[in-house]
Amino acid sequence: MKMIIKFICMVTFAIALVACDKTTNEKATESGTPTKINIATTEISAAILQPSLDWLKQHGIDAQLVIMSGNVNVIRAVNDGSADAALGVHIKFMDSFNAQNRGNLAMVQPYAFTTGIGLYSDKYTALDQIPDGAKIAIMNDAMNMDRGLRMLNEVGLIKLNSDHQGQFSLIDIKANPKNIILVDMNQTQTVRALDDLDAAIVFFTHMKNAGKDFQHYIIRDNDAKDFPMGIVVQQQNAQQPWAKLLAEALLQQPVRDNIAQKFGGVFEYYQ
Repeated sequence: MKMIIKFICMVTFAIALVACDKTTNEKATESGTPTKINIATTEISAAILQPSLDWLKQHGIDAQLVIMSGNVNVIRAVNDGSADAALGVHIKFMDSFNAQNRGNLAMVQPYAFTTGIGLYSDKYTALDQIPDGAKIAIMNDAMNMDRGLRMLNEVGLIKLNSDHQGQFSLIDIKANPKNIILVDMNQTQTVRALDDLDAAIVFFTHMKNAGKDFQHYIIRDNDAKDFPMGIVVQQQNAQQPWAKLLAEALLQQPVRDNIAQKFGGVFEYYQ
């Protein structure tokens, strides 16, 4: 009988410990945030986030910026768990990464801002000046190649196969009246190609980072609003309080003022 009573007491105590631990975890989830959060960034996105660090600290987050080269590395770090969050890519780039790599990434709402791409040249200032056989740099990742090809298609430099479904690639060019040679390369390299090629499709951000006038484009995209940028986390973390705080930090006035001062129109806020 004593053994039975002792056993019942042990079970009751164990259940109480589990219940207590669950309550503690629930309270931590409700009221607490991780003390330290590692955010993978490029140099550009690090400059954007810097003014938000004090605001985040006031809300219980000690954010550490980990600067990496290339947007793929930034979101890969989140996907493999070596970073908690990232800033530097638009949502369709992230979706493309997920599809190609069985990724587990989500962009936290509210989305912050967007940026555009343009066709630039150090040799020509107008579309009709682009010569036959011109060599034009285009981004080689699937999402941004599609975006660049659609832009060229809209102004008639090329004609894409209208029967194609999904993202366009170089093999989907149906007509090329000026025999333009599209040279595909990493998106960070397209701005450097301006020295050697006739033109290049470049992100506003990369033009600004290279010290060039991003507003001096021959043509620009018309769908930047469809490519929002924001905080990227693993999908299971998208609704976590700390992830929401990171997204809200981008909307704070010090960040807005810093973006306006340092980037002068490169980024356009959604709200």
